[in-house]
Amino acid sequence: MGAPDGGRLSPSAQPTGRRVDPPTTLEVERMSVSYGDRPALEGVSFELTGGTFAGVLGPNGAGKTTLLRALLGAIPAIGRVALHGRAAYVPQLTSVSEAFPVDALGVVLMGRYPLLGWRRRPGRSDRRLAGELLAEVGLADRARSPFGSLSGGQRQRVLMARALAQEGDVLLLDEPLTGIDAPSQQTILGVIGAQRAQGRTVVMTTHDLAQAARECDRLLLLNRTLVADGTAEEVLRSEVLGRAYETEVVLLDGRAALIDEGAHHHPPMRPGGLA
Repeated sequence: MGAPDGGRLSPSAQPTGRRVDPPTTLEVERMSVSYGDRPALEGVSFELTGGTFAGVLGPNGAGKTTLLRALLGAIPAIGRVALHGRAAYVPQLTSVSEAFPVDALGVVLMGRYPLLGWRRRPGRSDRRLAGELLAEVGLADRARSPFGSLSGGQRQRVLMARALAQEGDVLLLDEPLTGIDAPSQQTILGVIGAQRAQGRTVVMTTHDLAQAARECDRLLLLNRTLVADGTAEEVLRSEVLGRAYETEVVLLDGRAALIDEGAHHHPPMRPGGLA
């Protein structure tokens, strides 16, 4: 159909047939972090776009949590980090005291303070949003429950709602699925899916390689340096995992398996991908 006045369509109105690539939301170039004279990360570089769900893998002490904290600017780092938009953060559940003297709604409202400024109190619209976010994680009926009275999975869902209240463009999640019940895991994964559909980038640390392979479309394998970056098929290969986990990877009947890391257990994997 031509233009109503018989003239040419404007360039913005003409179909181009070209696929529009999602915008870059996070750029990291040769980032390094040290604790005193001990290097924690060395020369890490990667780039993520909107809608990506990136899983950060690696053995204990590989620098996974350090990476998230450096992206937040919570610890000093050298190199270049460009985060386009706001970041929202979910810490490891074990780092948050169960004795936190606030109810679930109050915890979610704390996510509003970076947007309001510490001198302003949350208003009616903020409380309405906090209630909606609790409903999104299945905890509308626990809004007035003390945070410490909730189960581990429920507390993790509250922390997820608090992160959503920050209205971040990049969600940084530190082991959000570790040690919680299956329904809470599925709820959090559903929230992550909804955030991705809205164009937000999600970066999640995890020890569960099988789950990362199922859920993430990008994997970053760390062991102080960035060992590998790609899809599950590219990263979860025995020869690649061996460079990160070193002696923690063994081959059993042609499969790669991880030796137990403390309380973490992983199913065996076929070279070239998961079973």
